[in-house]
Amino acid sequence: MLVWDGRKFKIHLNAAKGNYIGSKRSRFTIAHELGHYFINSHREGIKSGNIPLHASNNSLAHSDKIEYEADYFAANLLMPKEKLRTLTGRRKFSLEIIKEVSEVFDVSLTSALMRFADVGTHSIMVVFSQGSIVKWSKRSEDFPKLVNKFKIGGSLPPTSVAGESFLKSDAQYTGIEPVDLEDWFVYKSWEPIGHLYEQCFYSDLYNYVISLIWFDK
Repeated sequence: MLVWDGRKFKIHLNAAKGNYIGSKRSRFTIAHELGHYFINSHREGIKSGNIPLHASNNSLAHSDKIEYEADYFAANLLMPKEKLRTLTGRRKFSLEIIKEVSEVFDVSLTSALMRFADVGTHSIMVVFSQGSIVKWSKRSEDFPKLVNKFKIGGSLPPTSVAGESFLKSDAQYTGIEPVDLEDWFVYKSWEPIGHLYEQCFYSDLYNYVISLIWFDK
């Protein structure tokens, strides 16, 4: 959190949540708190007490405007749009490109995914689920306007690659998998959109799966 102690501002990091020196998480956390400092309304609000002291939630799917603005500042600081687009170019898309963004810019895979969805060179949808429950999702602005077959707080579609991973013990597929449109979306038009693909990243420790979905025309 960003703290005003009556004389100066200080950033406090919770090392127990992975914010240790040199970690990818701490880089984004520090950049987020710098956002609170450099965005005038945030800084003055914290200094005056109009914005209560709060621990920033590193979910990357904020509904709180102040937290969203600080995340946006951090993403721009750590992953400048033009540098990211130059790095990724127009190569055939896969999760490997996101992993490269993560390594080059020294940010978490989730941060790289969220930034790529905003400014990347290929339209994508990201779905984050824990214990088969969808926690949040994000799609690029130019991703097809399709109706999702899931709701935030509801279960994953069972026939998706991510959904099957929670239903079958041996179904944690990490490769690029072709999937049917109806696995993820309510299809209301028979006009061809392109081939749909899904690729997943799993965390057995925290029981979550990040599902990356995209079209190749």
